[in-house]
Amino acid sequence: MYLLLAVPIFLSFIVAGWAAEPDVVPRVEPKDAPALQEAVRLLEEEVKLAARPQTYIVIDLVDRAVLIKGRGAELHRFPIEQWSAVQLAEAHATFRLQKRPVTRRKVEPAAGAEQLPISLDDMPTEFTLRFSPSLTVDVHPSASDNFWHWLKFKWREWWAWLKGWSLILTTGHAPPSQPSIDLTVTSHHAQSLAWTVTEGMPFLLRRTSSHPF
Repeated sequence: MYLLLAVPIFLSFIVAGWAAEPDVVPRVEPKDAPALQEAVRLLEEEVKLAARPQTYIVIDLVDRAVLIKGRGAELHRFPIEQWSAVQLAEAHATFRLQKRPVTRRKVEPAAGAEQLPISLDDMPTEFTLRFSPSLTVDVHPSASDNFWHWLKFKWREWWAWLKGWSLILTTGHAPPSQPSIDLTVTSHHAQSLAWTVTEGMPFLLRRTSSHPF
């Protein structure tokens, strides 16, 4: 019943509110009920954020893209090369970033004019974002883009997997888990994301029932 009532509201909002911005609202197959319900949920959350003069980010696992937005308008997007996730069904809130992934280098006044300004080169290419409510997003470059950073990240992932299975074998209990997402992007896009995010910045997640790829 909720979905039947939500669909007309969803469609009327698209036509009346964002008719001039056809790419703002995610494209959804009308016959795909779970996808439509997820789009309605995302739209409801985004309307709240778009009502304020703030920048927010949408991680779109359906279209495999990270969208930087403000007032409902898309300011920038970059593609997700690959992704994987656990406990994705529980990730259905507006998440607030607890802490930015890097402390930006400060310009020292006494250093003189020869000191280089802060730039994207100062940003990391791999990092972990932690949110409230509980969610972690691991960002790293692909093997072809930066093999050693990719290998380091995968080693941490394999070590966590090994410790989890060791706990199951020794105690019979699985370690506590929380929603988490692993995003593979280019080094440049990872640095751009690290540059953009700030403490408390809202993030939304467009989930998918399809297998990651």
